[in-house]
Amino acid sequence: MEIEPLNSVGLEQAISSLGSPYATVAAENSAIDGYAGRVPELLLDIWRTVGFSGYAEGLLWLCNPEEWQPAVDEWISGLKLPFHDDWIPFTRTAFGKLTMWGNRTGRSLTIDPQNGFIVPIDQSGNMADELDVKLQILVAIDTDAELLELWDEDGDDDKPMFRRVRKRLGGLDASTMYGCVPAVGLGGSFTPRGMEVVNAVDHVRFLSTVTQRQVMNWKF
Repeated sequence: MEIEPLNSVGLEQAISSLGSPYATVAAENSAIDGYAGRVPELLLDIWRTVGFSGYAEGLLWLCNPEEWQPAVDEWISGLKLPFHDDWIPFTRTAFGKLTMWGNRTGRSLTIDPQNGFIVPIDQSGNMADELDVKLQILVAIDTDAELLELWDEDGDDDKPMFRRVRKRLGGLDASTMYGCVPAVGLGGSFTPRGMEVVNAVDHVRFLSTVTQRQVMNWKF
């Protein structure tokens, strides 16, 4: 993503980064106002403007934090993490991978429920400058083809899953995702034939009970 001057990095570029919506889901102010002061103003403006819509044919979604918070809490409950924050989910993928915003540590936590990975990356060093804060959000919602590869999942055959699963099962809406049935932790195969369209929040919460959770302390 090309870095622009601070005064031009804002809502307009964020909407451009998202691209054309695959599905439009409006967000009521009552679902947004409670997050003032807990997430950057840019993220609030994005929610107010485009809601919790889906992009890139349904691979990436802006998620309703109220709906997704229980899943986040269950995934990190009892874990020994290198740092803690007030984490708020703001994107999720067609496979339930969640990106969280921390009030102190920025875009600092990812949960990959299909693989059981919890990835904390402290971004507190990028929180003092307003441009750095905005860029963290813009990178997380950029639907550029190269960045989207990061949100896809490789199947058991080491090949990207999204387009193959979408071709087999059809598209998603804001309440659904592609989930392995039975879950991998219960003997399922992570292949297009092993996937079904499932309720997104319920399935991610279920996976927290049958998937071995691993904190991945990767250094970048």
